[in-house]
Amino acid sequence: MRASHFVFIYTALGILVGANTLRAQESLWHAEENGKVYTVEENQIIQYDFERGKKLILRQSLWVVMDSFATVSPLDALHKLGNPYVFHLDDSLIISFSGSGVVFGVSAQQLPKRVDQTYYSGYNYASLRASYDGTLYSFGGSGFWTRNHNMIYFDVELKEWERTTSFTNLPDDYSMLWVAEKEPGLYVTCSLPDPILTPGQEHRLVYEFDFAKKNSRFLGYLPFDLEKVPHEYTFIGYIGGYFLLEMDKRLYIGDVAKNTMYIVEDIISGTGSYNGYEGVFIAGEKVVIVSSASTLSNPSVRVTQLTMEELLSKSTDTGLPVYMSRTTFFFEKYTAEFVAIFVAIALLIAFLVRYNLSQPGQEKQFVLSLNDGERRLIRFLILLPPRQTATILDIDSILNTEDKSWENQRKIRSKSIQTVNQKAQDILGYLDFVQRIPNPEDKRERTYRISPEYLTVASSLLRYI
Repeated sequence: MRASHFVFIYTALGILVGANTLRAQESLWHAEENGKVYTVEENQIIQYDFERGKKLILRQSLWVVMDSFATVSPLDALHKLGNPYVFHLDDSLIISFSGSGVVFGVSAQQLPKRVDQTYYSGYNYASLRASYDGTLYSFGGSGFWTRNHNMIYFDVELKEWERTTSFTNLPDDYSMLWVAEKEPGLYVTCSLPDPILTPGQEHRLVYEFDFAKKNSRFLGYLPFDLEKVPHEYTFIGYIGGYFLLEMDKRLYIGDVAKNTMYIVEDIISGTGSYNGYEGVFIAGEKVVIVSSASTLSNPSVRVTQLTMEELLSKSTDTGLPVYMSRTTFFFEKYTAEFVAIFVAIALLIAFLVRYNLSQPGQEKQFVLSLNDGERRLIRFLILLPPRQTATILDIDSILNTEDKSWENQRKIRSKSIQTVNQKAQDILGYLDFVQRIPNPEDKRERTYRISPEYLTVASSLLRYI
C-alpha cells in the first residue's frame, strides 16, 4: 500500500474515533447485502460493489457503472465480503465486513482502497463493531457453528486485527441485534445469547460497553420478548444515541439515552436496510429513505434525506423502553403468576390472623365445655414429660374412680376420653386429640398421651384450666 493510503486511513481513523471535540457525531450503517455499500455523493446515490470492484450511480431505477477499483479476488470475496459495517466521517467512509477482517477506506472524491493485510477471517459474523480513541474494535460474533467472546482491534501500523485482553466483565458470547453510541466510547447494544452456551436463556440481553473503562455491564432485556408472537428484526444502523430497527415491516427508532422506543408513522414499505431497490440507509448524519414505484413499468425513485430530529418528528412514542431491567422484565412476564402468589399469600395471612384471633376464644370454649375430671385429665396429659405416657392407674386416680368396680372404671375412663376427643374435634378441629397406645413394657396394657401433632399448641389450653 502506498504511503498516502496509509496516511489517509490513519488520519481518518484518528478523526473518526479520536478526541470528542474533534469528531462529528458518529454514525454507522449496517448493510444487509454482502459486499455492497451505498452512500450519497453530491445528492446522488452511489453503490460500491466490492465483489466486482465497481462504483455505480443510481439513474432512475437503474445502476450505471461509473468506475472500477481494486478489490479482493473472486475466491476471497466468497468468504471475506459479508454484510458491511459502514462508519461515516464527513465525506469519507471506513468499511469493515462481517465474517472477515477486511477494511476499506473511501476518501472524498476517491475510490475505495483496502487498508488491511489481514489474514483473519470468520468467527465474527454479527459481531459488535465500535470505535474509540483512534481504534476500531470488534467483539464477539459467530462462525463455523460457534460463538466467541474475543475483543479484537485493528492495528493501523500492522494492518491486522489483534486480540486484546485488557477488557473485563465481557459477556460469555455475543451476537449483535442492534447497537448505538450513547456517548463517545459508550455503546448500548443488544445480543441474543447462544442456547448451547446458556441453555434456557431465550431472551435478548442488553449490555453497555464502556471502551474508556474497558468493561461492560448488563442493563436488561428487550421488552418485545414479552410478547407471545415472535418478531423479525433487521438492524439498519445508528446516528449517535439513536438506532434504526426494522421490526415486522415497521421502522422503529431507539433512543438509548432516554431509554425510549419510537415507531415511524406513514412508512409502510421499504422499511428495511436499503437493498439497491428500496429501503433505508444512513449516510453521515442523514437518514436516507429510498422509495420505488409500485409498478414494474414505472422506473421512478423517490429519495428522501432526513436528519434524525426530522425523522423523530414523524414518529410516535410506543410507550415501551429500549430495554427493561431484570426485575421489571420478569415481573411483566410473570404478572399472572406474581398476582396469584400475592393473592395466595394474602389469603393465607388473613386466615392465620383470623385463626389466631379466634383460637383463644375457641380454646376457652373447649375447656369450659369439660367437667372437672376431664379438665384435670388433659392438664395431666399436657404436663407429662416428653416421651412419657399416662397409665390406666393414672387416669383412674385423676378421675377419682379408685373405689369403683373394674367395669365402672373402664366405662368412666372410656367415656371421659371419648368426650374430650369429640369436643376437641368439634370446637378446635383436633382429630384424635387424646391417643390410646400400647404400653411398651406390657403390650396387653394401654397407655394415654396427647397426640404429638397437637402437643405444642395444646399447651395454650393451660391458661384456662
